[in-house]
Amino acid sequence: MGNTLNDPVYRHDYLPKNGTELPPAWHQAYFPPRVTEQELSADGYEQDWKPPSPFTHRMWAGGELEWNVDNPLRVGDRVEMVSSLRDIQFRPAGRRGDSVFIWIDKKISNQKGWAMTETRSWVYVQPTSSSPDKNGSSSSKKTQAIFELPHHDFSFEITPTPITLFRFSALTFNSHLIHYDHQYATETEHHRGCLVHGPLSYTLMMNTLNRYLKENDPTSVIQSFKYRCRSPLVVNEAIRVQGKADPDTPGQYSLWVADAQGNMAVKGTATVATTS
Repeated sequence: MGNTLNDPVYRHDYLPKNGTELPPAWHQAYFPPRVTEQELSADGYEQDWKPPSPFTHRMWAGGELEWNVDNPLRVGDRVEMVSSLRDIQFRPAGRRGDSVFIWIDKKISNQKGWAMTETRSWVYVQPTSSSPDKNGSSSSKKTQAIFELPHHDFSFEITPTPITLFRFSALTFNSHLIHYDHQYATETEHHRGCLVHGPLSYTLMMNTLNRYLKENDPTSVIQSFKYRCRSPLVVNEAIRVQGKADPDTPGQYSLWVADAQGNMAVKGTATVATTS
């Protein structure tokens, strides 16, 4: 994970010692889906929580994470993850027509008890026959207005390449074609190119905030994060991961990912806790 994200510490052949605290969101490299290729959907995602046809196209919608600051995951821990269905909602007449939202809760524990929880939200939609419009997006999608982005306290810019997406897919055992098959992403899903993973987006947000805290507030650690994916991020297009402290709520940060056009593609809120 460190090499894929070009982390300033955990890269090259650096091997952290047992007991080293796992950076926020890096748990995604563990607990890969245990399914055969024959059990995957036609476009490569696991189907454990999939609604029935015709809702066959899946997109990452958002999620929530909470960390036990008194019991963080550490290198060498023996851990267990338990997944359960939280909720299912049918929503009519969205940007892609009718859709089904599914929320999955994941609880990760080590030998001392719970270490973190994660809720993942997916939206399942029907296949579209729309061809790309002049902007390269599906003609069934509304054009998002460009607003002035908020002032930020910190910023990180990156251009996810096909190699970035492939390596993150490999790390997380994510075989969804939309992240690495250009023909599928453009001709079947009608995007400008392959899409950046929702989990990669929130990992970059957590990494950026974590670095900022280490440099400016080293006694604080991330305790929770809630985010929503508003629009797709496309491969080979520069993105900016930015954030700022909430002046009215101590310990709270607003974070967002801006796409190459200046739209806020991912938006989230994090809380931090002070450690001794």
